[in-house]
Amino acid sequence: MTVLPVIVVVAWCSVPLATDTVEKPGGGEEEKLNFWFFLFFYFGIYNAVALALVTQIFHVYSLTWWPRSMSGLLANVISWVFSTALGAVVYMADTGIETVPMFWTALTLLTLLLPIFISFVIIQKHHRRSTRRHSNAEDRPLMATSAEWRTPTSYRRFLWFCSSFLLWYAALAAGEYLAYVYIKTLPHTTADGFYYVYSWIVTVNILSLAASWVVGAKVRSWPLTYIYTLYFFMTYFIFYRNLFARLQDPKQVLYLQLGLSMWIVFIYPVRMAKWVYRIQAFVCRWGDDYPYEVYAKQLARTFFLRNKAENATMLGFLCWVTVLHFGPNSPHYPFFQFKPEDDEFNYKYDLTIKASAYVWLSEIIASRVVRFQLRWLYKQNMSNEAVDDFRRYPHVVPVMVLVTIHVLQNVVFGLIHLDFS
Repeated sequence: MTVLPVIVVVAWCSVPLATDTVEKPGGGEEEKLNFWFFLFFYFGIYNAVALALVTQIFHVYSLTWWPRSMSGLLANVISWVFSTALGAVVYMADTGIETVPMFWTALTLLTLLLPIFISFVIIQKHHRRSTRRHSNAEDRPLMATSAEWRTPTSYRRFLWFCSSFLLWYAALAAGEYLAYVYIKTLPHTTADGFYYVYSWIVTVNILSLAASWVVGAKVRSWPLTYIYTLYFFMTYFIFYRNLFARLQDPKQVLYLQLGLSMWIVFIYPVRMAKWVYRIQAFVCRWGDDYPYEVYAKQLARTFFLRNKAENATMLGFLCWVTVLHFGPNSPHYPFFQFKPEDDEFNYKYDLTIKASAYVWLSEIIASRVVRFQLRWLYKQNMSNEAVDDFRRYPHVVPVMVLVTIHVLQNVVFGLIHLDFS
């Protein structure tokens, strides 16, 4: 779940993007990106992975989003063709918006809304038919409100399930916007780095808490909770990693990572304490269906997923910063070129790699310290818990692989420079 997604993403961004030789207005020639290769290969694969992920999440929920009159493959192909054709229309209209990576991210989000919209229409029709069938007042249970009587529990769960996608999409859009603004406002001071990192931490954690509440309390699906937790950890870490490519001073890395590592070593053992559980149980009104043993195992699973996200995002970042710096696609990724004029701000490849390696090492050490604390103080072995979970829910594993690939692709796609012929 760590190495395979990284291999897929690095292979995807390593394929040389086709270019066309065009004449400059003032004379001479230059290479510009071939739009059709970008559309069908680069964007096409990115879009296909996102659609496959949504389909698999519906599968985990034991639901199909396409009509019965067509197969899942046909429904996904039609959705992919729709977004691809829309991108081609925008390019041929020559609006200029096609050169903004955020437009293509928005187009993918639009594509991902199709399964939700189609499934909502199908379920809504079924709900209306069942409501009319049972609309006799004599069938109405005593002490039930109108909304409770007319809205089955399964239908309400489905609505909450749909809303969880909106939180996922909000995190994706926020991350792409952060990457866009961060690049446009270079160079940055240490104070700027703190602002971008911690504002991103706050944003992702708010969305993650909201999604956890929706999936855990309303949808009530443990596999979906596992998937969404990994997604938000991946989203947080991957955009945070790429800020390292524009650090002016190693002290920026030292201050940022020292604070984060100390916080992790402190907060997880504290959260595992029974008195913290009792406070949360009182505030959140947890009943007997959520005892301390379940709470402790869930917290251990959360930390396990955090470690997976840390390792996958850092391995991916180190691989593609090298491939996109030295490889054939370097002209399309100026963010990773580290040109001589960048020396003024100390943006260097060597500094980026060394700082990232330091961060990864500090995260591994912090992880081992927390694992030791949880095992020694609370008898929680998160690795064994994870193995048991995967044996119990094997269908979650391929979804987690797709989640990792999708999130890694998001940031690589968001940093590309588009200049079509």
